[in-house]
Amino acid sequence: MYIQNQHKPYIQEDSSTIKLTVYILLVTLITVSYVCAEYPMTITDSAGREVTIQMPVERIIVLNSDAAEAVTVLGAADKIVGISDSVKNKAYYFPALKNKQSIGKWNEPDCEMIGEIARSGDEIVPNIIVISYTYPDRPYGALQVAEKLEAFKNITVVGLDFYKPENMTREVELLGKILEKEEAATRYVEWYETRKESVNRPVAEKSAPRVYVESGSKGGELSTYGAGSGTSQLLSIAKGDNIAKDLKGAYPKVGWEWVVSQNPDVIIKILSSAPEQGWDKPPSSDSTRLENTLNEILGRAGAASINAVKNDRVYIVNWEILFGLDDVVGLTYLAKILHPDVNLDPESVYREYLQFLGVDYPEDRIFVYPEV
Repeated sequence: MYIQNQHKPYIQEDSSTIKLTVYILLVTLITVSYVCAEYPMTITDSAGREVTIQMPVERIIVLNSDAAEAVTVLGAADKIVGISDSVKNKAYYFPALKNKQSIGKWNEPDCEMIGEIARSGDEIVPNIIVISYTYPDRPYGALQVAEKLEAFKNITVVGLDFYKPENMTREVELLGKILEKEEAATRYVEWYETRKESVNRPVAEKSAPRVYVESGSKGGELSTYGAGSGTSQLLSIAKGDNIAKDLKGAYPKVGWEWVVSQNPDVIIKILSSAPEQGWDKPPSSDSTRLENTLNEILGRAGAASINAVKNDRVYIVNWEILFGLDDVVGLTYLAKILHPDVNLDPESVYREYLQFLGVDYPEDRIFVYPEV
């Protein structure tokens, strides 16, 4: 007996023939997969290290939330077996990871625990990778973590940052290769570059306002962002002139008197909302805290003489959207803050990004205060 399909050739309805056909297709797919990804695979990570991956990656330990975002966006979250505290603190992004084994703080990973997670019986199968920040000369950088894990054997450390726009495309594509998720990486990169270009076009002919970005204060010192930081790169793309771009280091310390002397046109305070995603819309206890933070800046000595204060251009921006694979969301918000007349919709960009993570947009939350 034969069954005809108008779009396909005749197929004999015989169970043994069908089973044989399915088997051949499966063998073909497996063969193609291994031809495309040959092992051992050697790559150069963002720390400049040559790293050899012995076999297909089946287990992943992420030492920071940026790495967790990247793995999740590429559709490999099910392979994550260990997470840092920063991942646990962002359960709104990673609901499926909240019960995974903790390996301690993102900047103090417990290498003994990593070894325990990696071990299967009496040995460690080399199908596991640890994704770390690069951070040279830091105890939580890729080189230092790799040295601490050498004693366990067969644990591969890969240094990828995912917080600098200039490296984002390369790093996502590299992770796609490592995880054999090239198609997912291509989809994300195409979306990322398209959204970045949607900011580039409308601001290209705009004059760049002078911008001061503050992340924190301690002992009279204020933390800002120099030329080597991801935030400074975002400001540049959004057509803003970072007043700290010529200072030494990626995260220089400054005094408020220096800020006053620079007379920025826009002041942006970066504030964390962890463990929540953004802040409750006003009126709320969140908006009261935000207003108090805003008033503290406006009340500083000499603030009244700054253009940003005179023209009501002081803003608080959520930390989350400025670092990691969602930094294109932060970029769009920054461009809207710096150039209010441009036709940009940061909320829609955020909605699109959250689809990559498989989570819903929080309708009752805000990410910039005052809202733009």
